[in-house]
Amino acid sequence: MHGTSVPCSRLGVKAVSSSRPEGFFALFKPSGLSSAGALSVVKGILGVDKAGFLGTLDVPAMGVLPVAVGSATKLISFLPPSDKEYVGEIVLGVTTITDDMDGEVLERRGAEGLDDECINKAIGVVAAQTEQVPPHVSAKQQDGVRGYKAMRCQGRLIDFAPAPVAVRQLTLLQERHDADLRRIVFRMTVTPGFYVRGFCRDVGAVLGCGACMGRLLRTGTHGFGVQDALSLSALRRMVQGGDLSFLTWGETEEGLLAAVSHIVLGDIQWQAFGHGLPVECEMADTATVLVKRPDGWLGGVASIRAGQAWPLKVFNE
Repeated sequence: MHGTSVPCSRLGVKAVSSSRPEGFFALFKPSGLSSAGALSVVKGILGVDKAGFLGTLDVPAMGVLPVAVGSATKLISFLPPSDKEYVGEIVLGVTTITDDMDGEVLERRGAEGLDDECINKAIGVVAAQTEQVPPHVSAKQQDGVRGYKAMRCQGRLIDFAPAPVAVRQLTLLQERHDADLRRIVFRMTVTPGFYVRGFCRDVGAVLGCGACMGRLLRTGTHGFGVQDALSLSALRRMVQGGDLSFLTWGETEEGLLAAVSHIVLGDIQWQAFGHGLPVECEMADTATVLVKRPDGWLGGVASIRAGQAWPLKVFNE
């Protein structure tokens, strides 16, 4: 048995069963709907109980939300984190409790009198930072309590510790005045755990005028782009027509299964692995590899330690 990291287009990864919806696809989440709410609609359209998403999008945000269906949900925790691409908007001159325009306004100073050089310098300073404090109102947890639940249920704000993040790429696209506010549209690629709301907030802090996030569109993550994403209405039409071709097991998406190495088991090895026993493996130690059964179907996930593949997850038909 050998390990490799060739793309999934050459792996021929198959779903555990083809009799029901299985695999991944990109949903275009609309603004005004939570990620959990969108997932609930997806479950209803597909008629499935098991589905999950990768990377929460806030209620006001829209764009690419990768969804796992059926057996693919078992792989969510094993997929490596993915960079994310956004087109967003900084609103200078206003501070809100949620760091976006949907939250309660805490202060409105306006952004009149700021020159472009100062604004660009502040944006550059914040983009170069290697740490970021998550917004108070977020899905971030402290002592088992999420930030948004602490505010909603307990009326308190959690002060989170800074987390390591990075801006990989940033381009300023356009700017417009909105009464005493200034709106700056940008495109950025960021590492996992990065909050665009936090970025906008910090730019306002550097300038001294305050700022929050305006509109936000996620344009890419986990190998999916906007061009791959289905709206809820498009998804419904395809499913009603019996077309499940939108589902994939990562054959072409770099950020999905193609980002994870794999091993192929022989008949005897699979019998052992399928019953939860480790099997010999020539691959170097690694935390996560996909396991293919002798018939080419996806059989599970393993951790390679000291020349053995230890089962982390076994998929049963």
